[in-house]
Amino acid sequence: MKSSFSFLIFAALFASAFPATAQVGLEGFSSGRYEVRKANKRSPASEAEATPVITDSEGVAVRTLKTSELEAEKKAEAEKKEKELAAKKEAEAKAAAETQAATAASVAPAAAPKVAGAEASPEVEEPTIGEQAESLFSDKASKIFEFYREQIHEDDIRNNRLELDVMPVVAYNDSQSNYTFRDYQSFFNALKIRSNVWFTPLIGVSGQILFSFAADVDSVQADQSRVSAKYEFVDLGLNFRKFFGVSRKSNSLEFSLLLSDNKMTVPSDNTSRARIKTQGLGVGLKARIPTSANYAWTLGGSFFPRLQHSESATGVNIQSGASEESVRIGLDVGGEWKFTRESQMIWSLGASAERNVFDGAAGLPDPGTGLTPNNVSVTNSLYMFSLGYRWGH
Repeated sequence: MKSSFSFLIFAALFASAFPATAQVGLEGFSSGRYEVRKANKRSPASEAEATPVITDSEGVAVRTLKTSELEAEKKAEAEKKEKELAAKKEAEAKAAAETQAATAASVAPAAAPKVAGAEASPEVEEPTIGEQAESLFSDKASKIFEFYREQIHEDDIRNNRLELDVMPVVAYNDSQSNYTFRDYQSFFNALKIRSNVWFTPLIGVSGQILFSFAADVDSVQADQSRVSAKYEFVDLGLNFRKFFGVSRKSNSLEFSLLLSDNKMTVPSDNTSRARIKTQGLGVGLKARIPTSANYAWTLGGSFFPRLQHSESATGVNIQSGASEESVRIGLDVGGEWKFTRESQMIWSLGASAERNVFDGAAGLPDPGTGLTPNNVSVTNSLYMFSLGYRWGH
């Protein structure tokens, strides 16, 4: 009984003290001003729905997440990616189209089908030597020259039908032999005249003559007197050219079939030297290498594999033996200054060597040794420098 009474007293004292303490801590919530709304327990459709929203007693949100702005930002980002992807695809499609067009253009001349009534554009390619040779015996010559009128510069040398060269020459002849009658030297001036006639721009004929002025050779006499001499060189050629392009600065190569007739004549009463003559067929090759529209280098050579060599009697019958074999080789380098295709300055530096081999004994004893040599050999070298002028038409 006593314990029950004590518990009632303690409960009354605790109740009187608790309201004051609770009133201080829960004043705001007891007034009903704020309240917390629990989020819906269903699975949120988006991150914004899963976030709690704090509102006041009237339901006005104190802090609201900007869902519309997030959606707009995501939409803008998606549109940007779509535009970048579209631009990339467009660039790839354009590059593929350009590549396809370039490939089609490169193979079009060979693969494109011919359309009725349409003319294929002609390729810029010079007619071949075979076509030009055929035109000499047919009615195709007009088409050949029409091509050159349309494709070749009017100042190109291929437009010349006739060319005439006049060239003063300085020459030195050195004949070395084991037979004194064929051992001599000579220094002389000469004039060279050459003409080219072109039936087509690639096919033509040429003729060249060189004759000396006041030339002489050594005498075998002890008084070292001189013997007058006259040099005459004649060359005829059938020429074929090949140009590597249609430009005025295109390189070219010229091939020639040559007929040569060279001779040295001395007075008929002299007793020191024989009259000599060499004839034969050979081939020539000449390269023309322009460095500009106004200048071109020339480099060429000739080869005569088998020549006919003979000696003629003068005051005495000088015979080196029976002619066995003769061969000649020549090289030359030069240049052309072109003012126009009708007016050019040309120069040339050339050297040639002819080898004559005889069989058997010579006809006369050697005046130097008094002995009659066997198997005489002669190496006749000729060096020439020329500078002249060319007219073209």
